[in-house]
This record gives sequence, C-alpha cells and structure tokens, in this order.
Amino acid sequence: MFFPSCFKSRRFKNICLFLIFFQTILACGSFETLAHSGGGQLHYNQVTIDSLDREIAQCSDERYLAALRGVRWCVAFCDDDSKFDFTFSNYVTMLDELTLHRPRQALADIVHTLIVREFARALPRFPTIFSPDADAYEDFISILPVAYHHQVPVKPLKDFASHHFGAVTPIDRSPEFRQAAKERDYDRLTDLVVWAAFLNMAYRWRVDWDFSLPPDNYRTVMAECASIPFTARFDQDIYHDQNYYATHVLLALNHYGQSPLIASPTADKVFFYLAGNYHTVRHRVGDLDLLCEYLYCFRQFAPEGVQFISEGEQYILSQQREDGSWGTEEDFAGDPYDQLHPTWTAITLLIQGTR
Repeated sequence: MFFPSCFKSRRFKNICLFLIFFQTILACGSFETLAHSGGGQLHYNQVTIDSLDREIAQCSDERYLAALRGVRWCVAFCDDDSKFDFTFSNYVTMLDELTLHRPRQALADIVHTLIVREFARALPRFPTIFSPDADAYEDFISILPVAYHHQVPVKPLKDFASHHFGAVTPIDRSPEFRQAAKERDYDRLTDLVVWAAFLNMAYRWRVDWDFSLPPDNYRTVMAECASIPFTARFDQDIYHDQNYYATHVLLALNHYGQSPLIASPTADKVFFYLAGNYHTVRHRVGDLDLLCEYLYCFRQFAPEGVQFISEGEQYILSQQREDGSWGTEEDFAGDPYDQLHPTWTAITLLIQGTR
C-alpha cells in the first residue's frame, strides 16, 4: 500500500518508511531469506508467486492471463541471485511499468509489494550490482525514480551512494550525444536517449534533493532527435540499431510509461518511420522483441481497434512458451538480459490492453 499524501514532513515520512522497510526484512528472517518457503520453492519470492497464481486461477481474459504468466516467469527467473544482479536495473524498470497504464488493482498491489521487497533484497548486494564508476552511477540513478515512485526508503540508498560513489563526478553526456548523432551511431544514441529520459525522471521525482545529478538536458536531447535522419535500409546491418533507436525515442518521450506520449516534431517523425517500416518488421525481420516495441509505440498513438495492431498482438500471444516466457533458443543461450528482454517487451505491451 502506498503512503498517504497527508505525511507532509519529508523526514518523518522517511523515518516511518525506513522502519517499515526493516520490519518487513526482519519478519522474513533476513535479506537472504526473504519470502523463502523451503521445500523446492523459490528462495525469495514464493509469496509473490503464490499471489500471482491466485490471480491466474481466477483469470478468464486471454491477454491479462498471458501477461500474468509472463510476470510469473520473470519473478521466478530473477529469484536466482546471479540473474537478479545482472538484470536488476532493467527488472525493476519493467516491474514499475506494470503498475502504470491503469493496471488491475490486484496486479498493481502484487508488483508494488514485490518492488519494495526486491529493493530490500538488492541493498546488501549493491556493491556487486554497481561498480564504483560513472557509468554504474548512472545505472544507479536510473533505479531511483522507481524507488521514489514506490516509496522505498531513501536513507539506505543515500548511504550507499555516499560511500560507493563518493569519488564519482556525474558526466554531462550532451557532447557525446551530439557526436553520436553526427556519426549516425544509432546504438550509442539509444543508450544516450534512454539515459536522458531516466535522468529527467529523476529530476521529476526530485531525486536531486538527495543525490548529486548531472544537468538535465532531456528537452534539448529529445528536440534534437527530430533532426536525426533514418538512413539505414532493411538489407543493412545498421537497420537493427536504427529500429531500436526509433522505438526507444518514443519510450523516452513517454518516460517508460510514466507520462502520456504527446505529439511533437520528434514523436511525429519517429511514428511515421515506424508506420512505414512495420510491415517489414512484422513479416521479414524475425525479431519478437522489436515487434513488441513497435506495437507498444503504436498503442501510445493509435486509437483502439486498429486491425494491424490487433493482428500483431495476437501473433505475440501465440508465441508465448508453456512456462510463460517469450523468446528463441538463441535468446535463452544469451546472457540474463537477453533471456529476460523478450518477456519484458511482451508483458509491457500486453498489460496496456487489460482493464
């Protein structure tokens, strides 16, 4: 349950949350045994799995059921410590997005509780998850909007950052963005656009009150994206990077679901590019993750009932594996991010259409 807004004192609120945070941990035994039920069950998140199973058992909606099964797989997947450490920043971003877009209350409650628990689990593992350098500090900053949204206690995060990143100077990435734009380095542009969005989200949540942040150049970066052309053709290797850059520009514009997507020169440019390339991505590229991201972007702009979106989503539903995941054998042979990403993109797409 979220803290009510009547707690006007920031310090008092943080103290209360801090006590609740550690009371939850102590009630479960320790960080390392949180939600452990023993007997071949999950080590950390059996309670969450049981809650999801109850929701699955009473679900009759095909789309919502597929999303629930996908969430269940992700929770079980990240119960493994090595996978959890590798994907933590992406994992909590995914979970946070499931609580947006007017979700069903039962799922929102389950995921909110899970996020708070997973931050508690991660805290003593932070030195392993984040190296003490500028790139890792940016990764750390990217999880703070999620922490603030779900009212995870800030003090332990501040204490860690002060100790672990004390010698790190935040970097202004604007010159690097402009160089990547000049070189049409779509892969690096994707990273920098995503970073600009998460940094802007941090400012929107007033993270700068508690942490040292670099300048917020989000508006400038997103405006300049309007002048970056899409030059790659389907038969060129760079076409893959160009497509992921395009979808992530729209993800940045809607702050990964935290704000509505508003028409702008950049949004219009990207939307028309996606519309012009959809048939190729749907029928020739063979990349389920990318198809999910295309459909997600269309759902941000298009009205309900557009036939090609419905057809694409039915195809995504048909690709779910028996265990609730999505992905190819090649995906599952990759690192934990490669294994998680197809299911991430599928469930954040499908959850938008459940009411």
